[in-house]
Amino acid sequence: MDRDELYDFLDIEHGSQFEYFENFADLAEYDGEIENDVIYDLFQEINLKTFAELCDSYFYDTLEHVPGDQIDLYNLLENIKRSLIGLSEAAWGEEHDNALINLADQFNRFRCWYSNEPLAECRNMVSGQTNLVTVRDALTTSRLEKLSTDEFIYDFTSALDYPIEEYIMTFADLVE
Repeated sequence: MDRDELYDFLDIEHGSQFEYFENFADLAEYDGEIENDVIYDLFQEINLKTFAELCDSYFYDTLEHVPGDQIDLYNLLENIKRSLIGLSEAAWGEEHDNALINLADQFNRFRCWYSNEPLAECRNMVSGQTNLVTVRDALTTSRLEKLSTDEFIYDFTSALDYPIEEYIMTFADLVE
């Protein structure tokens, strides 16, 4: 997917229009291939403070639907959120290009892990059927489970092998 195709998919004409929850959700949940440099091009044009706010909102909504017994997944998603927000805040500073490259790489890695790789097992307790699905789809099933009579057991063990790059905050970052 090139930049123009991505903008068409996101229904924007320029990166500065990337300002709504749906923009972030569509990008994070896209299950096709997007090169890091295409995401980098988008991130060069968006307001990174808005990106950080959208990221926080998206993960808040996502974390609300993590099954209650999946504490490790909850903690992992919380750490991914902190990492992405920290990287976007770092991209506001002097090391803008390096931080933006790292943000694009880390976001795309999250997107692929979340929406492309079938790493979660969902077992329907009514039918007994077990499906291997993406983390995104398992969390969607968890969300829909509350609206149906089906009950599921989730296994995110394979999804927990997600390396998070450490983001080191300066003392000035902490003061802010």
